[in-house]
Amino acid sequence: MCIENSRVHRLRRWNWDGERIIHESIVPSSRPVVGQLTGGYDIDVREFLVSEKNATMHRTLEKDVKKFISKLEGATWELFSSRESGSFDMRANVITQFVSEKIKYRVTTGLDPWQFPDETLKLRSGDCEDRALLIASLLLASGISSFNVRVALGTFRAWFGKKHEDFDHVWVMYKDEAGKWQVIEPAAHTTFSEKPAKNTRMPDTAEYIPYFIFNDVHLWTMQNSALYEGKGAIKLKRNWSKLNPKFAGWVHKTILNEALTPDICPDWVLKALNRHFTSFLWKRSLTVDDVDLPGSYDPKDHFDNGYIEEGWKKVSDRLSQFQKGSIQNLDLFHQAAHGIGDFYAHSSYGEFGAIQNGKLALYNSDNPSSTLPQPPDYEAGSGFNIASGKFSTNTALWKGNAQAASALWKGKLISGRYAQKMDSHGITEAITFIPASLTKDKNFALRGSLPHHNEIAVDEDTGSNTLYAASKFAAQYKLRKDAAVRHIRKAFIENWKP
Repeated sequence: MCIENSRVHRLRRWNWDGERIIHESIVPSSRPVVGQLTGGYDIDVREFLVSEKNATMHRTLEKDVKKFISKLEGATWELFSSRESGSFDMRANVITQFVSEKIKYRVTTGLDPWQFPDETLKLRSGDCEDRALLIASLLLASGISSFNVRVALGTFRAWFGKKHEDFDHVWVMYKDEAGKWQVIEPAAHTTFSEKPAKNTRMPDTAEYIPYFIFNDVHLWTMQNSALYEGKGAIKLKRNWSKLNPKFAGWVHKTILNEALTPDICPDWVLKALNRHFTSFLWKRSLTVDDVDLPGSYDPKDHFDNGYIEEGWKKVSDRLSQFQKGSIQNLDLFHQAAHGIGDFYAHSSYGEFGAIQNGKLALYNSDNPSSTLPQPPDYEAGSGFNIASGKFSTNTALWKGNAQAASALWKGKLISGRYAQKMDSHGITEAITFIPASLTKDKNFALRGSLPHHNEIAVDEDTGSNTLYAASKFAAQYKLRKDAAVRHIRKAFIENWKP
């Protein structure tokens, strides 16, 4: 659907608010009581998340985190401690970065006792569980509601081609101010106390599969009840920290890592932006982000259905807001960057745009003709010959022939039709709906004359479609992705005003 942005997928499959509450949240502790060398005791798992009133967490925020913020470009304690729009998301981003830099990742083996957050602060080291518990506790202490915080225990599934390897793991889920659950990966961006093994093969994609989630109020199960019963039941007491931290960092890298290099973008800002990118449904190659979820689909966000000028207006408006308040409006830059990437992947600009020194010229939405050597032509003799009749139309909306379609769009950049009524080409498209405010427009039916998205879009590194055979498809992907990266970089440089 869009240029691949991340290697994490299927995150939206789960109900991160919780499935079934476990009323008995007592688990056996892995540590002996004070004064004894052996023997455990029962403990409520929720005790590992300190309350929002915990004085140690507050002191850490007001002393250590405040000092840490003073060294983060663009971040301010005033916004962090305020209740302004964007302040909660900033707290999550800063706290994650603080733990990443200040708490060393310690590799553990065997049944390792969980550390209380206070202990992790004292030791300045911990594994996935310890770092996750500290992040969640600091989020709560900063004033973020426990309704929006979960500690998840489950499996990190790393895919290597068609095979996968599972690792027990603990991570944090945070519901951002836009209402979207994001992974906060405690093993990513780590400071290592031990060097990871060399020549470790990195996964192609990965997914997070939760078995339990909890906050300071409830413990929930997340899978079918049969998995928690019988001899092979999933138990809360186990070593959940088996993930290679290098995997966690790798799968959370996105197209933004190529565009927003350290010389122009603070590291903590890049990591905050990357948390918006996940995948959708079961198809590992179909990587999308928050903007792509069917319930929030607007073709203008994706430059679909021929909405080229309208798409650029949305990009421009979002960048303008980002410029006015960059830290508060990181989400708007993420949406603008997504739109820029989709323009190059979905539109016909890759076919008609100017080539300068072997690269596709960056599109100038204020003066389109300056980057188009000649007006787009979809008739015979063009590399994009709609008049040939080899492209489909949505006959439920538009009854004209191929020649009429070619004439209709002559001189204009186009993109493929997508999610139009009676025209689905797959299950994802079938559950995606165009807003009624657009479909009720008297001229919307004309968009049924466009080729389908799948026939002309170039949003994967390999493949083919009606417009391009495999070799040209790959070349177009390389050309378009390079332009998208350069354009996103340019947009950030021009509008980043911390």
